[in-house]
Amino acid sequence: MPDEYDNATKRRIRETATRLFYEKSFEAVTLNDICRASGVNKHTFYYYFKSKDDLLASYYRFSWNLSPDQVTAILTADNCVDQLWLTIQGFISQITTVGVSIVRQIVIRNLTDDMGTFHLGGSMAELLRLQGSIVQRGQQSGQFRNQADAKALIVLLQQTVVSSCMIWTVFQGKFNCETYVRFLMETLMEADESYRATTEESVRDFVDLLHSEAAAKPQADRCCGHPRPQHREG
Repeated sequence: MPDEYDNATKRRIRETATRLFYEKSFEAVTLNDICRASGVNKHTFYYYFKSKDDLLASYYRFSWNLSPDQVTAILTADNCVDQLWLTIQGFISQITTVGVSIVRQIVIRNLTDDMGTFHLGGSMAELLRLQGSIVQRGQQSGQFRNQADAKALIVLLQQTVVSSCMIWTVFQGKFNCETYVRFLMETLMEADESYRATTEESVRDFVDLLHSEAAAKPQADRCCGHPRPQHREG
């Protein structure tokens, strides 16, 4: 994420560019647009950044670390379902705050040259241990009915979080990502209904979006995998 130690000019250029990417898309924004909106010339821009793509360098490192406020919220939460949710909510918030255009570019860059953005190692270790302990306590108390191995469940959860954010990006942010991920988390863990914050109706916007996308495709593309009929010459 953006470096808190950037000086004022560098921060202004980065924040201005990020706003423009969010409003117009990464591809549509030119270097001239960024310089004009930032109030700098190209010489100043190139002093701080090598290219437009270089503006995204700090975004390749999404933070999985929990802030003191987040830790306090987790420790004081009433149940294991809310506690587990709070361990992943921050990451989803980072994704949705950055916006579709920038996340799309981050995904593209990782596909062409792995930047390590979505790796689960490093700082993830401590978070995974915390999540594992929450899942185990939830299983023991009956708040989580899924009794599968806790380590396996949290790996599945992390994959669910990341893939859901990618789906949100593909669909141009047209559904509520936080609600969708919470629903999937509660479903994966088979959370007791009394602790759930979502229902199938909560993700109706996503379900309706899928149906509208399917309906918009030509009938020939929705043949359930059956081969198209071959025309025979008479």
